[in-house]
Amino acid sequence: MMSEQTINKGLMIAGGLLGLGILGYLFFREKEERIEEAEFTIVEEPKLEKIEKPIIQEKVVPVVEMKPIAPVKKKEETILVKPKAPPEPNDDFPLKLGSKGERVKQLQVYLLRNHGSQGIVNDTFDKTIEERVQKYLKVKTITASLFKKLNIAGTKNKTTNDPKKKH
Repeated sequence: MMSEQTINKGLMIAGGLLGLGILGYLFFREKEERIEEAEFTIVEEPKLEKIEKPIIQEKVVPVVEMKPIAPVKKKEETILVKPKAPPEPNDDFPLKLGSKGERVKQLQVYLLRNHGSQGIVNDTFDKTIEERVQKYLKVKTITASLFKKLNIAGTKNKTTNDPKKKH
């Protein structure tokens, strides 16, 4: 048998646990109620006022055709407008300051390749090109014969003096 002391200890432990359980229940139940209240708080939103759009009614307007009493003669004037044509390239020989066109481009490429001049290749014989022509070719303008002689257009085929060896 169990002693009376052991039974008292067991009852005291059971009573203590039961008391803690009740306190815990009350404590946590109160928190749960607060959370539930917070979760279900109703917030009233302001109601939007309904704006009615005006109804547009179309009105039918009768069309009245009016005819002149006497025919009116219109005064006719002829105006001639001459369209301005873009300036045509002027790369006729001799090539000189102000010349423009494909031959001027070829001259610029020739100067770049053969004399190491610098610059942008465009189609205008400007002051810079004139200075380079005077410096490298010792002339002020490029004539057709000089253009052909120097092969500025690059049309002559390059020939080599080595005969091809057959193996």
